Amino acid sequence: MKTFLLWLAKSFVGLVVSFSVMAETMDSLILYYEEVEQGVGMQPMRYIVNDDFLRIDNGSDTDDYILFNVKENIIYSINHDDQTILKIENHAWVMPVFDFKVLNEESVMKDSPKVFNQQVTSYMVKAAGITCTQVSLVKDKYMREMQVFYQYQKVLSGQQVATLKNTPEELHTPCFLVDQIYHAGQYYKEGLPIHVGYSRGYEKFLRSTKHEKIDVKLFLKPEKYAEYSAAL
Repeated sequence: MKTFLLWLAKSFVGLVVSFSVMAETMDSLILYYEEVEQGVGMQPMRYIVNDDFLRIDNGSDTDDYILFNVKENIIYSINHDDQTILKIENHAWVMPVFDFKVLNEESVMKDSPKVFNQQVTSYMVKAAGITCTQVSLVKDKYMREMQVFYQYQKVLSGQQVATLKNTPEELHTPCFLVDQIYHAGQYYKEGLPIHVGYSRGYEKFLRSTKHEKIDVKLFLKPEKYAEYSAAL
């Protein structure tokens, strides 16, 4: 009996340690993009996504980062130099009826190389006859994670919509409204973007993907930083 109780005790300790290790990491998808912005140059970016969080950084665990809490539906932008956290809360918004026509065009890119052994799909958003957003994507790839990206983009756009009144009317061009303000990231509902280009001179290209167990500390906010809400 004593032998059995000793074995049970050891097994329990092992089980506790196992659960502890499990609790310290989160299975995540990591997407590595190269992002190019007019006048800024190229910047490597890392997106770590799971059911609970999306972390965006430059590939370093210690530099500034953006953290999206899926359950809270809140974006946090962490700045280590200032020791501050900018908080962007969700502001529900509705797509307005524009005085110009907006079209979403989707087609298979038959001549392009396959990615993940699939044909690449072209997804374009046009406003007033001008192509504002161009996306190349892999249909139905990583849809669970893409839902998190879509949710993140909706929150980000909600902030843009709320502050649109601060932008001079003469800058409210069709493409500005479609791919910078009322930008819901609808293409995330279609699949994994491998290239995204916006009319404002910004592009990003997917370099690689992998699955990995990520330390939960990467999804935490610094405790002692000053937190403030984004202006409206």
